[in-house]
Amino acid sequence: MVVSKSVTYRLGPDVPDDEELRDGQGRVIDEGHVDAAVEEALEQVRGRGRPSISATGESPVLRVRLPRELDEAVSDAARRAGASRSEWVRRVLDEAAHRAS
Repeated sequence: MVVSKSVTYRLGPDVPDDEELRDGQGRVIDEGHVDAAVEEALEQVRGRGRPSISATGESPVLRVRLPRELDEAVSDAARRAGASRSEWVRRVLDEAAHRAS
C-alpha cells in the first residue's frame, strides 16, 4: 500500500447513508473495505519493531536509571561475557529472580 504525502484530510460532516463513497480507484468504500484496510494497516504495524522474546508475543520493557559507575560495570561485564548489555542484564536478572524464589 502506497500512501501519498500530498493527501489532505478535511474534517467535515458524515457521509449520508444514501450516498456512495468511492476511493481514488473507483472502489466503493463500505464497511468491508474499511475493515480490510484497517487489518492491512495493523499487519504492517505489527511487523515493525524488534521480535518478541516472550512466549506471549509481548516483551515488556524495564527501564532503570543507573549511576555511571554501575552502567560502565554492566557494559564491561557484558563485553567480558561476549553478550550484549541487554542479554547480560536479562541473564543476571533471571538468575537473581530464581535465587530469590
